[in-house]
Amino acid sequence: MKKILLLSAILIFSAAIITAAAEARHPAVAGRFYPNDPDELKQMVKGHLDKVENLPEIDGQIIALISPHAGLVYSGQIAAYGYKLLENSGIDKVILVGPSHQYPFEGVSVYGPGVTWSTPLGDVSCNTKLCQKLIDSGREIKAIEAAHKREHCLEVQLPYLQTVLSNFTIVPAVMGRPDMKTVEALTEALGKIEMDNQTVIISSTDWQHYQPAAVGKPQDSLGLKCITDLDPDLLARYLAAEKTSACGGAPMVAVVKAAIAHGADRALILKYGDSGDLTGDKSSVVGYASVVLYKANGTKDKKPAEEHLSKEDKKLLLEIARKTVETFVKTGRAPSFEVPDNLKESGAAFVTLEKNGRLRGCIGHTVAQLPLYKTVINCAVSAATKDPRFRPVTPNELDDLHIEISVLTPLVKIESLDEIKVGRDGLMIFKGRNRGLLLPQVATDYGWTRTEFLEHTCQKAGIDINAYKSKDAEIYKFQALIFAE
Repeated sequence: MKKILLLSAILIFSAAIITAAAEARHPAVAGRFYPNDPDELKQMVKGHLDKVENLPEIDGQIIALISPHAGLVYSGQIAAYGYKLLENSGIDKVILVGPSHQYPFEGVSVYGPGVTWSTPLGDVSCNTKLCQKLIDSGREIKAIEAAHKREHCLEVQLPYLQTVLSNFTIVPAVMGRPDMKTVEALTEALGKIEMDNQTVIISSTDWQHYQPAAVGKPQDSLGLKCITDLDPDLLARYLAAEKTSACGGAPMVAVVKAAIAHGADRALILKYGDSGDLTGDKSSVVGYASVVLYKANGTKDKKPAEEHLSKEDKKLLLEIARKTVETFVKTGRAPSFEVPDNLKESGAAFVTLEKNGRLRGCIGHTVAQLPLYKTVINCAVSAATKDPRFRPVTPNELDDLHIEISVLTPLVKIESLDEIKVGRDGLMIFKGRNRGLLLPQVATDYGWTRTEFLEHTCQKAGIDINAYKSKDAEIYKFQALIFAE
């Protein structure tokens, strides 16, 4: 009997530990940004959804939404246009991305593993697996509880999600300082999420703040056109130059890039408006927009680069890389180029610089988030000026540089080491928050065996050379179309 009582006590104590370990994120803006009373909140949200009209039919897979995050009385009706699309959609995983308004920090915070978010409409569980996958994807992404405690931008999305979806989980991510390094880190992390038709990314942002509507609307239109044109790079430049403004602009750029990487080839503005539509005061307004990015049905998956890059295309890409390096090193600005349509398709690539037969810089994108020619431009600039292993290239070195481009196929996770073929495959390994990548030609140049290739890839990641054997190590392979001057 004593043993039974002791066992029961142990089980109760263990359950108490598990319960205590599950964190709760309580509402921060209930009663201010939206009603604290469940019935009143439900009535408000349903009222917004019921008033949605002339919603276009989305003939394809919804990849991402852009939604406002002001008090629901102001922006809720516009937000409802995006959420109306999710009714009866079967979505069960929602990645929420927004800016940190209240807590300054570097990088991105994912407050999700083991956390339950609450609103007056009930509790929403976080998808611990996906949250941890984002956190493990790079040093810029971590879990910072304080970044979420008073933040409203993700919380105000939840009542709509709780109304249009059932049995869903979330991945809540906010960005601190909106620098491009963090944008690229978040883009790459989102690009590696498996986007089935039960997953959607939501970017939370308001647009211009406290200007006359006649001034603010053209600025918002400029930024929104970048999205409908699927040009996140131009959007980033307009945001930096303050030609357009959005409090969640940097996270939004990452979401648009990631959506394109996941196949989005259409973007529609569902509804635009401002706070003056409700107050009647157009002298000082905040802009709101609801946008959907989706992959249209009938869109063919893009062919691997080696199937559609001609000899002329390769020559042009090398000329673009050369002209970009020369111009940027001399002026600090990258030139513009006119290219054929096939080079405007999204592509992943590395640009490698050599000087007198020795490496002088090598930077690349492993996820196809930009048009291929723009990827080459960005990587050429970075290889010349941002490779941390080397000082920036100087003008007197330009004539001695040799340029090589590697256009990558998508990363494919391997289940067996036997799948790796030296000379054909490049490798990328993830273990915890460490990652390392080596291009296919590196193994060939050094004459490595498969084991040596794996060991050196681990070494590049800053982990033990035998870490590839670990159960928590993820290994990806890819191929590359390599061409040089």
